Amino acid sequence: MTKKVALFVDNGGEELELIAPLDIMRRANLEVDLISANNAEYVTGAHNIKIIVDKKINDIEDILEYDAIVIPGGMPGSTLLRDNNKIIQFFKTMYNEDKLVAAICAAPIVLSAAGILKDREATSYPGFDKELECQSYNSKKAVVVDKNVITAQGPTVAILFGYEIVNYLLKDETANTVKEQMLLPVLKDNI
Repeated sequence: MTKKVALFVDNGGEELELIAPLDIMRRANLEVDLISANNAEYVTGAHNIKIIVDKKINDIEDILEYDAIVIPGGMPGSTLLRDNNKIIQFFKTMYNEDKLVAAICAAPIVLSAAGILKDREATSYPGFDKELECQSYNSKKAVVVDKNVITAQGPTVAILFGYEIVNYLLKDETANTVKEQMLLPVLKDNI
């Protein structure tokens, strides 16, 4: 059975943190719906890139039809998502049902606002740790996986964030296969 992911976006989101994980998840044959949190047909990213969405938030009748909920960071996208009551409720519902919740860069502020990080280790873009109410903050790891919560630091690690989502949902060799196809081993040898 194909795993389904709800990837919510709003204006001012970091484009790389949206596109990289989306691309990786779709390469892994996950069914990913790119969903506008503000009900628009497209959003404009933090760097003025327009992104057409698959669905609007009002199209979602039952968030539990998804196996994961994911959001990119960026500003003011992260604060718009944090201040969206429907998004907060979706995150609470998914987390309480032990489904995957994931956020990168500034977006872990959404997980914190939903009360999800209280008993979890997390990371974020530097400086946002002051806005997170979490059990422990890890500034050394690019991506932190703590049970059904994945957080990541920022744009450069957006690809790694995507791999961790795939790894969590599929629990097989798919993430490694996608890494090899995308030449991650070559990159590691050249850094």
